[in-house]
Amino acid sequence: GIKVAVHSACHTYKMMSEDFTYDDTILDGRRPAPVSSLALALGAELVDYSNWYDCCGFGFRHILTEREVSRSFAYFRKIQPIVRETGADVLLTHDTGCVTTLDKSQVVPLAHGYTETLPVLSDAQFAALAMGAHPFIVCQVHWHVAEWRPLLEKMGIDAEQAWAEYTAYVEQVKGGMKPAFIRSPPRPAKRLPI
Repeated sequence: GIKVAVHSACHTYKMMSEDFTYDDTILDGRRPAPVSSLALALGAELVDYSNWYDCCGFGFRHILTEREVSRSFAYFRKIQPIVRETGADVLLTHDTGCVTTLDKSQVVPLAHGYTETLPVLSDAQFAALAMGAHPFIVCQVHWHVAEWRPLLEKMGIDAEQAWAEYTAYVEQVKGGMKPAFIRSPPRPAKRLPI
């Protein structure tokens, strides 16, 4: 039941498109397949949108030289149309620059009264959540700007309980316990309803 939109990073398929992976069974072979195939393998519904080819706004250097243009581009040319066209629950990408740009660029428009928001996660975070990883201890979703609670709820994850586990974990680490030896609290073995 999770609707996933996918953003593929420019540098992975625009530079040498003949070297990138496509699959005729994924959106008729018209889109890069790696992140989309992961979402499908996890049981999510893949949604398509009109501006899939647009850059996230990070670019190759313009986030450093034209930051406000890049941030505005990320929201108004990517996030807002994806929300309006698809009603996606999450936007997945495989590039850390894209995750950061698409997520953090939602702060200013939301502060100015725009209401379209969309959690942006890496494909690895989404896969980890789907396989039962702790949303805060392992996946660190609380560092994201866009509202992620509805996504966790739809995935069958109790955010309040997980937050309580996380704060207890933080206190243990503050008390001197080494984080490398901490295990996520036991969870019932069940496949999340994606």
